[in-house]
Amino acid sequence: MLLDALEWLGHSGFRIRAGRSVVYIDPYRVPEDAPKADLILITHGHYDHFSPQDVELLSSDSTWLVGPPAVAERVSGRVHSIAPGELLEDELVRGVGVAAVAAYNTSKRDAEGRLFHPREAGCVGYDVNVRGERIYHSGDTDVIPEMDSVTGVDVALLPVSGIYVMTADEAAEAARRIQPRVAVPMHWGEHIGTEADARSFAERAPVEVRIMERSG
Repeated sequence: MLLDALEWLGHSGFRIRAGRSVVYIDPYRVPEDAPKADLILITHGHYDHFSPQDVELLSSDSTWLVGPPAVAERVSGRVHSIAPGELLEDELVRGVGVAAVAAYNTSKRDAEGRLFHPREAGCVGYDVNVRGERIYHSGDTDVIPEMDSVTGVDVALLPVSGIYVMTADEAAEAARRIQPRVAVPMHWGEHIGTEADARSFAERAPVEVRIMERSG
């Protein structure tokens, strides 16, 4: 199962081993000896999701980076800009398809009342297809209608901290809508969110939940 090829790197960072290829999503504070990336997917430009230092550490001459325009314009080399609704089928890494899904807040606001992740910012989540199995990484988002496009994925990676993103209750509602085979809580345990948030999500979600141990 695809879940066996998935490693949680802490916060919202993940590594997927797709055959001989290595795919990272939002790598942040990865160890110095982490394997090089064939593909790096960045959901948006906030520092705990787009870390130029981590991108540099994980990159080689053959590494592709995919991200929304606000990220892509800050990176040199093999870069592909992507927007919600766009699809890359097996074009960058053999056996790996990538579809960008909208990610935005509807209720999480700063002290001035501005949404932390407004829809117009173009932030994304990713529906990653690895040889027919699918992982959905929602990015930083609330429950939104665009999630319906990933209904039935094998694995859904959902934020649960409630700060900038869904609460555990809201993530459980997202899981109900998406109906993945397995849901994995993220956006906790680094400096935002706690294990209690992850466990609260596991208690409420109407699907199987796997709380992952952080990988090195």
